[in-house]
Amino acid sequence: MNKFYFFFCLFSPIYLFGQETFFSGKIYADSINTTQINIVNLSQEIGSVNKIDGVFSIAANAGDEVIFSSVQYQPYQLTITKEMLEKENKIFLFLEVNQLKEVKLSNIDLTGDLALDAKNMNVYVFDPRSVGLPMAAPSRTLAERRLYTARTAGPLGLLINALSGRLAMLKRMQEYEKLEALIYKAKNMVSEKFLKIDLEIPDNYIDDFLYFCAKDKSFTSLVVKANELNFIAFLTTKKEPYFTYKDW
Repeated sequence: MNKFYFFFCLFSPIYLFGQETFFSGKIYADSINTTQINIVNLSQEIGSVNKIDGVFSIAANAGDEVIFSSVQYQPYQLTITKEMLEKENKIFLFLEVNQLKEVKLSNIDLTGDLALDAKNMNVYVFDPRSVGLPMAAPSRTLAERRLYTARTAGPLGLLINALSGRLAMLKRMQEYEKLEALIYKAKNMVSEKFLKIDLEIPDNYIDDFLYFCAKDKSFTSLVVKANELNFIAFLTTKKEPYFTYKDW
């Protein structure tokens, strides 16, 4: 073997640490050109979004769990294989059909004047504690309901869910749901003008930037406390590291 080639391989970063691999392809769904899909690698806790034509790419290794999620589409999760890393993949998403709650019509005649109608309506708010009943527990999210069902399926059902990996998958789904809610709250804490103009984040990379920031432990604390000034200062410090990460 050529001595120069041997030493190049020996001290090459790729030889030492391995080359980063990506899971990429194209998303097919109705109105994908006007929709941004959140693409999250649950195993590595990193996120990305698709381009306007549905093309996407996210760092991943074989065995990683990746989920595609958006408000109007059903979530789609898959386990990355070695073959998927070697080709362009096709991801098909289907619209989420939400059932509307029951609407009850009232026999009260309304005038159209909100102030007047409000005075003429008798509103009674029932407090269960007034008759010795406990307050109703907050309703569970979809991921929480699925996890609760899996955990309460009886000894045999619980064993099957644990051995099949479904229990672990549902736990990751619940964690992703919490992360998605955190990102949504973070977006509402700062203006798009600040992100686009002051931080120079491209419009279609805003979610990607916030997912990048979410890997910092300070992110959750700042968002939960809703401290906007400290959060803006935090995002400002993340601009340069993010640009370096994206190699811009």
